[in-house]
Amino acid sequence: MTMVYRELTVEDVPKAVLLFRGLAEEQAEVSFAEILSEDEIKKWIIDDNIFAYGAFQGENLLAVLRAVRGRDNRNHAVYLTAAVDKNYRGYKIAKEITLYSLERLKEKGVKIARTYVYSNNRASINTVLSCGFTFAGCVYQHHYDEETKSYIDDLIFHKILS
Repeated sequence: MTMVYRELTVEDVPKAVLLFRGLAEEQAEVSFAEILSEDEIKKWIIDDNIFAYGAFQGENLLAVLRAVRGRDNRNHAVYLTAAVDKNYRGYKIAKEITLYSLERLKEKGVKIARTYVYSNNRASINTVLSCGFTFAGCVYQHHYDEETKSYIDDLIFHKILS
């Protein structure tokens, strides 16, 4: 599978909306599932503190990673969110777009990347660990899962970009 990783442009916004709509339909537990507005995604592209990257196969957008840079004395750090189309999970696209994005962020002067992963999301935990992130703590009992009748923690990971 030949993939191209690059920054998102305004022309990619409708493709991102379609990807996020699919996440919403599958009830994925990722914040992108709540973003269905082209205007919101366009704001990412013009905001100097938001970096959005896509994984493309031909014209198809298969994954998105967004990095939000802190403001003022926190501008050394970014918070990452990523999602992959459900039909393309298991192909290491999340790992590859993360590694690509981390290199671009480092070039932009970012010193540390952080991400949060729900404790029941084994695939995402494995991905961030394989990208060199370190477990840094958790938000204990972040929410209750009715299906499993258990609490889910929000795990915190970070990676120093040196």
